[in-house]
Amino acid sequence: MVDVMVFQSAPPNRPDWVAQCMDSVAMWAAENSFGYQFLGDELFELIPDSYRCKVEGRGPILADLARLQLLEQHLGQHGGRAIWLDADVLSVDAQWRPTFGADSLFGEECWVQAHAQRGWRAYINPHNAYLSFTADSVVLPFLRHITQSIIERADPAHIAPQMVGPKLLKHLHSLADFTLSPEVGALSPVLLEELVAAPNGAVACYRAQHRSPLKMINLCHSLVANAPSQRESLTAFLADPRRYLELLVG
Repeated sequence: MVDVMVFQSAPPNRPDWVAQCMDSVAMWAAENSFGYQFLGDELFELIPDSYRCKVEGRGPILADLARLQLLEQHLGQHGGRAIWLDADVLSVDAQWRPTFGADSLFGEECWVQAHAQRGWRAYINPHNAYLSFTADSVVLPFLRHITQSIIERADPAHIAPQMVGPKLLKHLHSLADFTLSPEVGALSPVLLEELVAAPNGAVACYRAQHRSPLKMINLCHSLVANAPSQRESLTAFLADPRRYLELLVG
């Protein structure tokens, strides 16, 4: 029996670069002797009708609940550890093996963006592009419950894109102090553009946080999909990601 199972999902019309990211995660799972399972739209069959009707057509919010239900269902049937990675997460070190000390783990991003007074600011928060739970986790069933409850009680006209994703995790983390994995981070669009052009203020801001070297990176498909300049930066980055990541540690 496989002790660790990695899950991913993506629509059939995904961009080539997302497919590249998924291939890198599949290779990482194989290198670590983890199980790997890809799901298409069947992922959403796990969602209750009441939730699906409320946010029909809003893929990320549908996935916020579906991924939790998938992991909870798998762990209830098979035990071990279940990992979720978003399709736009790139593995840059197939040899990296996560530290599995906690029964509930989330990714941790250092998000750099412009700030009116400070020039640049780094926001360090949990994210749900990387989730890792064991069958003993009390966080997983609670998070699944509260995600479903919030959406089913919300006004459909006021459901923000990250309402039960990173925003929810941020608020819960301030109370619960989750265990986070800084090795699974993210690159904000402005940081990515600087990396492949000319390191400047955004890169300096990131360096000042003295972060652990990134092993996996959420490349934020939703933010680059409709921005030509960011797609160009992404293409350059994916051609040699390790070269650019070295710029983040100075």
